[in-house]
Order: sequence, then C-alpha cells, then structure tokens
Amino acid sequence: MKLKAPIPSNSVKLIDLYNKITSGSLILGPDFQRKLVWKKQHKYAFIETILLNFPFPEVYIASEEVDIDNLKAREVVVDGKQRLSSIVDYIQKDGDFSNQKSIPHFDDLEKAEKREFLNYLITVKDLKDIGEERIIQVFKRINSTNYSLNSNEILNAEYGGGEFAIFGKLLTDIDYNPSEKETSVLISADLRQSIINFFEENKVFSNNDVKRMFDSQYIMLIASTLLEGTYFGRSNRINYYLEKYNDDFSSYSDILGRITNSISIIKELKFSSGSYWFNKANLFTLIVELNNIEKSDLDLDLLEFMLLDLENKYDIYYNGDEEEELEKLTADETKYFEVARQGSHENAAREHRGNVIRGLINESRINEAVIAESDVYTKNIEILKAKGIDYSIIIPTDTGLKKSIMDAVSGVREFLLRNGIHDYENQELGPTHKVKPECIFITNDGEFSTEVSLYRSNGRGDYRIWFSGLGDFADSKDELALIYIDGTLKLLNISKIDYTAKV
Repeated sequence: MKLKAPIPSNSVKLIDLYNKITSGSLILGPDFQRKLVWKKQHKYAFIETILLNFPFPEVYIASEEVDIDNLKAREVVVDGKQRLSSIVDYIQKDGDFSNQKSIPHFDDLEKAEKREFLNYLITVKDLKDIGEERIIQVFKRINSTNYSLNSNEILNAEYGGGEFAIFGKLLTDIDYNPSEKETSVLISADLRQSIINFFEENKVFSNNDVKRMFDSQYIMLIASTLLEGTYFGRSNRINYYLEKYNDDFSSYSDILGRITNSISIIKELKFSSGSYWFNKANLFTLIVELNNIEKSDLDLDLLEFMLLDLENKYDIYYNGDEEEELEKLTADETKYFEVARQGSHENAAREHRGNVIRGLINESRINEAVIAESDVYTKNIEILKAKGIDYSIIIPTDTGLKKSIMDAVSGVREFLLRNGIHDYENQELGPTHKVKPECIFITNDGEFSTEVSLYRSNGRGDYRIWFSGLGDFADSKDELALIYIDGTLKLLNISKIDYTAKV
C-alpha cells in the first residue's frame, strides 16, 4: 500500500539519538531487524567517518504505539542499527571499542573534538506511526539495496567482507589485498603465494570455478570441516561459520597451519599435476585427513605407493574389460571411485572417502608400516649401503603385474634423474615418447637383459616404469632395488635373492 506522504528528512544531533537509546526511548533491535553484525573494522571505519565529519547514509526510525497509561512514546530503528550501535559502544568504550588501537578512544579526544563528535548531525527519516506491517515493508525495501548484507553476499564471500570469507579469498586470489583496517586475518605474502601456486600448478580449479568463486568456497568448505571436526553434507556449515566468524576469526592461524601442513605432505608425494589426487573431491579428502598428521610420523614412500595403487585400480574400474580384474577390487574401493567421480557433496559420501583415505594413512604410519623383513632383505640392504651403491626401491603390485604397468614413484624418478638416466618432467605424454635404457635382471642363475620403458601416460601424465618379463622375476609386494653400475641399470629382487657375491 502506498504511503500517504513522502518521508521527511531531519538533521538530529548525535548526542540526542545517543540519549534516546540509553534512556530506552529509541529501540535499536526490533524483531524484524537482521541479526548480522558489522565486523570491527567496519565499526572503526564508520566512527572515523564521523571524526572526519564526513556524511553517511540516513537512518530510518518509526514510532511504536504510544503507552497512554504511562504517557510514554517509544521509537524503533528501522534501518541504521549497526551505525547507532557502533556510536553507543564507541562512547561507552564497550565491545570492540574496549581495547582497540585503530582509532582514538572517545575518552582520549580533546574537549573540542568530543563536542564536535556529539554535535555531529545525522540525517534521520522519521516514518512516524505508519504501523508495524508497513514498517516491515519499508525495512525489506531499504535492505534490498547495496547498503545491506544478504545471503548471496555472504555465500559468495564477495560482499560484506566477513573475516571467514576473507580467509577463503586470501588463499585463492593473490590480487586480493585487504588492508589491516579491513581485516585481522593476516597471512604473509609468501605463504599465500605458496598455497595459491599449489592449487594453480596442479590445475585444481577451472576458470569457471574461479569466475564463480568456487575456489574460495572450497577453502571455506575445508576450514568449516576442520572447525566442525567431522564431515557434513553439502555447504550447510559454511553458512554457519560465515555468520559466526563474520566479525572475528581469531582461530584462523590454527586452521591455516593445519591446511598448510596437509599441503606440505601432499607436495612430498610428488604427484603429477594431472593426477587423480588433484580432483577436487580427492584433494579435499586428503587435506582434511592429513591436517593433524606429523610428516615425520609417515612413511611417505609407502603412502605415495598406496595412493598410486588405488589410482591404478580406479583406471581398472572404469576401463577394465576383464571380469577377473574387477573382482579383485574391494567394495570399499569401488564405492570410493563412484563417489569421488561424482564429486558427491552428501555427508555419507564424504565420510566414506575419509574412511578409505584414513585407512591408507594409518597403514603408512611408521610404527604401523614396519615390515617383517627377511634376513635376506636385511643383508641385501646392508650390502648396498656398505658398498655405497645408490639404489631406489620398487614394489610391484598385483594390479601392476597383471596390467604390465608400474608407477615410477618420486624416489625412483629422483634416482633416475640423479644418475643422469631420465628426466620425467621434460618428457612428452604418451607411450610413443617412451625412453628405453638398457637394464639387467640379476637372478640366482645369472644376469638377463630386459627391456625397460620409461614414459608418462596420456591424459593425467602419470609417471610410468615397466620391465618386460617382470612377472617371472618378482611377485606382488616383493621389494626390488634399482641400481646403476657401469652405465647400466640393474634390478635386484632383494626380498628373495641373496646378493652377497653378486654386486
């Protein structure tokens, strides 16, 4: 319904509004007011606006029904709650103004400055007694403008500038540089660059993800999960933490440290940039599950090996054409592949992915990963070390032996590079670009030549190594030592053959 007359604007002294609020004749928080509050940086900037005698948008008030018995009239703030609340807190040195050092405290102002502050003229639009229904209509219309914070602004972490949203943006957008007046979330430029480079170099986010701000929402999802201490469905808890940490996110350094710890461990695994593990769903699970794990507690070679083996099983699940191969996949593995491929946001899917990855991490803990080594294995390792022979360990899997593929884990790649044999990083993708150095199997019956292939797969660019006839030389889970002597690669089955007199 149309208002009968235009709403007049009046200039009211700040001190008069302050006295009305403290006396209870002007109510700051009627039921229809939004619950969100300004960040403390917004409050400081607003008070600074008054101290500089700059204008700010008008305040809307309206009359409540007159108390005829007690001859009292009250007014309510329709729009301007955050501004007027900040003024009251500033004068009373309360809330965010109690220990701040961003602007001078009211008590520290000179008399002339106090007088000027209290006499500041605020533009007030008085709706008079138009009734509660119309007041609410006016409130909704006012708050559909750019002066208000709405749910889209919060969810997109673009508008409103809440601390939790800023945290997400700082770790995904290097060009976003809020000042200390805007935020208390302070992250060094070097650390930000390192984290952003990690996501960019591994192609975690598409251009569309960045354009639609899914990258910052991804960080907020990780942070929300770590704060929650458990998985949850979709983005439900992001909204909660956006509101909870809109004004202050004092625990950001703890969450940052946990995310950084996970990324540091993942970097050590040295996956290819197109790896299955940089799929957003997989990476999310890895970051969450590794967040409180000490790097020194892990056998990183074993963790890399197990994750790459699971990746190979994923390829079999979607590309395998032999029933025998598929039957060797566990129910947990096949379910993992399904929910990871779908990128399911449901809680059950996230829980399942977490359980599978947590199991692999626990298996790779040093105290759990101790292998009951045979006397032969121990003796062979001692021989290699005593003779100063450089070596790298290869462990074929049942999957690898069946498919004639094996991952060149980071230790193998570094060994080949260190000895000037091969550099995977500068190799083009696909088997047609494979490199075939000379190699020899050393067995109990002598030395036998084999063809070794070093290549990177099409698509993801996975690092591969394969030896022809490997199935006759080793079984699944045997530990093989790759050495380089007299310009030739040699492969030793140190789990089964005593090499005391052979190297």
